[in-house]
Amino acid sequence: MTGFSTAQSRLLGGKLLRRHVKTREHGSRLLSYVEGWHVIAEANRVFGFDGWDRETVWAACVWEEARREPKACTYAARVRVRVRAGDVVVCREGSGVGHGTGATLGEAHESALKEAETDAMKRALMTFGNLFGLALYDKDQRGVRGRAPPDLEDGRVVWTVVSADGRVIAKCGDPKSFCSRLRQAITACTEGAFLQRLWNNNVGIVEALRACRPDLTTKKGVHFASVLERVFEEQFGKLTVGSPEPETGTAAIDKSALAIGTPRRIRDEEHLQMVATQPCLVCGRTPSQAHHLRFAQLRALGSKVSDEWVVPLCNLHHRALHDAGNEEAWWREQGIDARVEAGRLWREHRTPTEIAPPSLSAGGDTGSAIPDAGSASEVPATMAARGAERSA
Repeated sequence: MTGFSTAQSRLLGGKLLRRHVKTREHGSRLLSYVEGWHVIAEANRVFGFDGWDRETVWAACVWEEARREPKACTYAARVRVRVRAGDVVVCREGSGVGHGTGATLGEAHESALKEAETDAMKRALMTFGNLFGLALYDKDQRGVRGRAPPDLEDGRVVWTVVSADGRVIAKCGDPKSFCSRLRQAITACTEGAFLQRLWNNNVGIVEALRACRPDLTTKKGVHFASVLERVFEEQFGKLTVGSPEPETGTAAIDKSALAIGTPRRIRDEEHLQMVATQPCLVCGRTPSQAHHLRFAQLRALGSKVSDEWVVPLCNLHHRALHDAGNEEAWWREQGIDARVEAGRLWREHRTPTEIAPPSLSAGGDTGSAIPDAGSASEVPATMAARGAERSA
């Protein structure tokens, strides 16, 4: 290519690595794509941090729904990319569309606009070769290096239900069948520990279901993933408590004293602010956002994990993580043990007294941190043991 160095030409003529290709289901089709943050990283690697730039030349809201919950809107955008190749400036343009939802219209507009701009940028950079996603437009993907996973070779998504001991219970061709089989497995459990392992083995796929099929909802508008979470919470509560609700005026059950405790969800705004001042764990950029590790504790409807399980991520990688669906797999791809990093930040910020394990008999005083009402204690050592069990 005229203007590009020999090294740049060699990189642009190379193949896209399979590990950078993501997939999602759209209707009855399986779509392959590369994430926006990866495309930007590749552009920086090939062209240099000062060798290219992008400009949004046009953007407009083309649809908006403000009367229903959540609020939703759609944006269309056009982005121009300029690449400096020696004395030559190469200009390419791309168009994209983004859909966003949120509790407020502002959140919906922000999400939709960012998605539209990222989509347009990827299409503009795609014209420079396989590294930026051009290879994915070839049906046979001959410009992609590496073999596709067996479940995706025939163009179909296979939703797999895994038992508590890691065996495959069922391979479902559609997400509704997956939800039905997983629900049957949950309600058939008679032991709390067994149910917990079953959920840990399948929660990643449940999160992927939420990301890939946002349209999969009941008649009342509740997503199937939320239904599965509620079924799990109800069944887990029956198996761990094992007794009727206490009458008014009687003492509440101390769930931390049970053989299988319910995690305490500590709330500490000061710690969140401190984490947000740290550089991004992936790229080292600042400013960062405090991201809660959703897999660090059992999910509870309407509640995030404890504030002790947060790590700093820049806006780019924070969005990439949520788009990935399976959070644990995403962290493994980055080569980062997020639990260890969260624990380190918590220990550095808290005093020895504050991070000491609370006494089961005393009810567990956590100092200045404010736990959610009705939840019980779970200390980092307990979470580490559960992480080991989940990995096993």
